[in-house]
Amino acid sequence: MRRALVTLPKGVWRIIDELKGTLGEGDSEVIRNIVIAHLSDKGILLPSYNIKGTASQALEEIQTYDMMLTTLVELLEDKGIIKYDEWEKRIRTKIQKKSSEEGSAHS
Repeated sequence: MRRALVTLPKGVWRIIDELKGTLGEGDSEVIRNIVIAHLSDKGILLPSYNIKGTASQALEEIQTYDMMLTTLVELLEDKGIIKYDEWEKRIRTKIQKKSSEEGSAHS
């Protein structure tokens, strides 16, 4: 892991302070999560797939996203914001709903 010293304007620091507890506990964690979210949103973190490694690269990426989402939900559960079981139940409900909608569309 590399470290970098960055200088940010006061307005950015105010936002970082407001995001503490939501995106992380300390300055470094919040800034790291902002950068990762931005790069993910822009598609920069997604590797360019070559034909040969597509399946294994996709699987690795899915496993990474699964770990990130699970970690986020665990953090939210620790803070009393969400219960892990309720999150899993909601996911199952949405998947079932989507499957039934797709089944209806193909009929």
